[in-house]
Amino acid sequence: MPGAPRDDGQVDSLRRGLEVLRLFDLRHRKLTVADIARKLDLSRPTTEKLVQTLQAHHFLQAAGDSYEPHVACLALGRAAKKGLAYGQAARPLMLELSQRFGVHVTLSTRDRLHMLVVEHCVPVGRVQLGLTTGARFPMAVSASGRAYLWGQPQEQRRELLRMIAAEVPSGGARMLDEVHGALEDLEQMGWCYVAAPVATHTASIATPVKAGSDFALAAMAVSAEVTEAVLRDQVAPALLAIAERIALAAEHED
Repeated sequence: MPGAPRDDGQVDSLRRGLEVLRLFDLRHRKLTVADIARKLDLSRPTTEKLVQTLQAHHFLQAAGDSYEPHVACLALGRAAKKGLAYGQAARPLMLELSQRFGVHVTLSTRDRLHMLVVEHCVPVGRVQLGLTTGARFPMAVSASGRAYLWGQPQEQRRELLRMIAAEVPSGGARMLDEVHGALEDLEQMGWCYVAAPVATHTASIATPVKAGSDFALAAMAVSAEVTEAVLRDQVAPALLAIAERIALAAEHED
């Protein structure tokens, strides 16, 4: 799996079980044994044993001929979210920014070569985009992902860029150029801009919560009212300001 750490000290069967659970997300809520075996390149008997074990411990449940996450996953996820000081510190400030400018505001963190949504605020009366807690999107093509990359120590950033480049399909040189362009913008301004990261007629700006942080903060415009100029000239300074406030508040929580 891209970006997956390998360690000879890991328990292989446990690692495989965790890889099964990682396959489920908001876009893949149900999977068959055949789906799981294909995605993880496992034999059918091995996959069935893993699924049966996870089912016995209430991490998966049967849904017809498929399987879906069960209550143990819910308890684990809620406990993880409650323990995130950054999420608790960020939400009221994100809501304030969202309502002030009519933009979606997202706090996300890295999950291998994707960004994972921790908190998402939607302005009143605006369309939902599916960016609820637990949603994932590719690091390389998103403003949040590029902001996260820039905020990492140089060695870590270089390794992530190497892994991204290794996963880029043929003809993806333009995307890599855009990533490096965003890193230059972040170096100059502290934030980057990406048009249509989720859907057409949307645009995002993003910044790391602070240098070296595991979190990135993004604001997304989804209406013609919030133009690129508004994002750059008005929302960006406000985004930088609340990122600083979130960092300070989270440090106080810790």
